[in-house]
Amino acid sequence: MNPIEKGTKVGRDLFEINTESLRKIAELSAENFKRYMELNQDYLQKLPEVREFSAFIELQRDYGQNLWEGVQDDMKARGEIVREAVEHSGSVLRGIFSSDDADAPAEAAA
Repeated sequence: MNPIEKGTKVGRDLFEINTESLRKIAELSAENFKRYMELNQDYLQKLPEVREFSAFIELQRDYGQNLWEGVQDDMKARGEIVREAVEHSGSVLRGIFSSDDADAPAEAAA
């Protein structure tokens, strides 16, 4: 494969990896926004029922805990998406160099 074809293939492969990663992040963002809205609705529905300060504090604590867990889950999922993208990109780039190494002896013999 000539260098132009290799460059085109690498560019296409990296573009596909980036596109897939961005699609996953967009889906994750939409899902997280939906969960965040549901959490807020649940909180706002329970708020009028609060009659004591201690119940208000407990409601706030639960809300904060659920919000924090959601943020942690989101960060882990995004980190996993990025990790997978980096691994796939590394595989593509390693493939270039390993094919260059395999082509070098053939070119030297010619």
